[in-house]
Amino acid sequence: MISLYHPGASLLHRTSAGIKLAGFALLALALFFLPVAWGSVGGLLVLPVFGYALAGLPARLLLTDLRRLLMLLVFLVVTQLIFLDLLTAATNTARVISIVLLAQVLTRTTEIESIIATAERLFAPLRRFGANPAKIGLAMALVLTSVGQLSAMIRQVRDAQRSRGVRLPPWSWVVPTLVLALKHADDVGDALTARGLEE
Repeated sequence: MISLYHPGASLLHRTSAGIKLAGFALLALALFFLPVAWGSVGGLLVLPVFGYALAGLPARLLLTDLRRLLMLLVFLVVTQLIFLDLLTAATNTARVISIVLLAQVLTRTTEIESIIATAERLFAPLRRFGANPAKIGLAMALVLTSVGQLSAMIRQVRDAQRSRGVRLPPWSWVVPTLVLALKHADDVGDALTARGLEE
């Protein structure tokens, strides 16, 4: 599994994975209750900047993540403008981008092993119902790390299209990215099967 962990000694790095996961879940939920307003859009965009600063992550890392999310941002705005007004579309998009970037902060300040171990402890009571806490933790870790993987795939497709010098419509990256994502999912599935986690 590819880890996004960025070593450091910040307060977030020293905070336990359980507290960070709980905080992230509560914060993500709270963001959806913010009113539809330009002030909310500004606050939603500033929040990840504060998170990166609190984690002691370099500014270039935030800029890289923002650049990778550019196509997602454009896609969200354009598709929402078909059905919603500009302010509502901007607020919804800011919510999604903020949560994605906060997830990046979480995975960059928490080792994957810690996330899995925390999930195992959290879901341990579900063993009596036939659930496997270790696999639930692994699934959570895969979802969190897939954010960076998907944005990297989009960038890879766009760079390949630009290098060919072919003028393509703005949505032309969707199908190639989907193919890459499915191939990546197959590769991950094969790797898990090889480790005896196919059940």
